[in-house]
Amino acid sequence: MKKILSILALVLVLSSCKEVFSLEPGEGYEVDWYPVSIVILATDGEGSSIISSDMPGMSLTFKEKTYTVRDWAEVAQAPSRVYPAVLYGLFARQFKDEDGTVSDCLYFGEIDGAADMDEDIVLKWPDASSDTIHYHCSDHRTGSNPSCNRTWTLNGEEHEGSVFRFVKASAE
Repeated sequence: MKKILSILALVLVLSSCKEVFSLEPGEGYEVDWYPVSIVILATDGEGSSIISSDMPGMSLTFKEKTYTVRDWAEVAQAPSRVYPAVLYGLFARQFKDEDGTVSDCLYFGEIDGAADMDEDIVLKWPDASSDTIHYHCSDHRTGSNPSCNRTWTLNGEEHEGSVFRFVKASAE
């Protein structure tokens, strides 16, 4: 029995996965960059959401392709957190804020988080106004402390994170 267990242990050691940890800086680490999604919240002057699953005249343009709003239920599978990212398009869905508040939102994703990018995302609203989100991602560094240079601007102003809040005229 000891021989069989020894042989099984030897087979396990010889056939195990490659080493992913190394003491050498920048070596031996596997980095899986998470996909990037954009959340768009929009209310009217009274604070009521103007987002719906049917927003005629609403579109988003990214990399020269224009997306219109679809209902989240049309997506066969939920967004992944596994590379590669799948660009699902622009969807109306529910969003849970950090304080637990649930709101209707527009969701655009997923953008490949591992790709260097410098792109404008243009929102065209039903009232014919527009806003421009600029997404920049570069300088991906792997190793024991992976990082990248990721920034957002909204209409030329620096913006923190990928959740964008707008006050617009009612969609009616």
